Amino acid sequence: MASKAGASKAGATKAGATKAGAGSEQKQVIDAGITLTGGPFALCVRHNDMVYVSGLPPFPPDYCDAVRSARAAGKPIPAFPDIPFERQVRIVMDNMKKLVEAAGSNMDCLLKVIVWMKDQRQQEEFDRIYRTYFSSSATLPARTRMQAGRTPMDCGLEVEAVGYVPQRRRKPARKVATKVAKKLVKKVVKKVSKKVARTATKR
Repeated sequence: MASKAGASKAGATKAGATKAGAGSEQKQVIDAGITLTGGPFALCVRHNDMVYVSGLPPFPPDYCDAVRSARAAGKPIPAFPDIPFERQVRIVMDNMKKLVEAAGSNMDCLLKVIVWMKDQRQQEEFDRIYRTYFSSSATLPARTRMQAGRTPMDCGLEVEAVGYVPQRRRKPARKVATKVAKKLVKKVVKKVSKKVARTATKR
């Protein structure tokens, strides 16, 4: 099970994407500006048109900073703060939304989601919030939800996902050609009209 962590921000673009090294030109590491904890993996990776999001626990920025500092100093990881479950869910889902959008996708393009919960009795509260991140029931991804033996730092949940980047729709070649032809004809007619007007004036 993945814990909340992130890849180094070194070389990150404004969109929060970093190209991987030689031989993996189509692989991008995405952080979307999310505060990292210094763990040994990326929050999100895009490879060609596929997007992979690591398990995301509900760590607020200040807690991420505390965890990263503790790891850097070789000190014990601080205890997870007492945060209402609803806020925990929103932290996770907001971060997931930022990551998939930074990768060029969106929540409706998620294919599979895996949810680990500390307490399954909170499933209804989770589902109520979870649904709001998708445009309709038809766009909901496949999903597995289970109760974890132990979540990262004993937080309330962790969520990971796999999705794809939608292809941009291209206008049919015939329509494009027709549009270009109309513009060309309009330009020629305008030019001819000006010449006719000049000739009439000289007469």
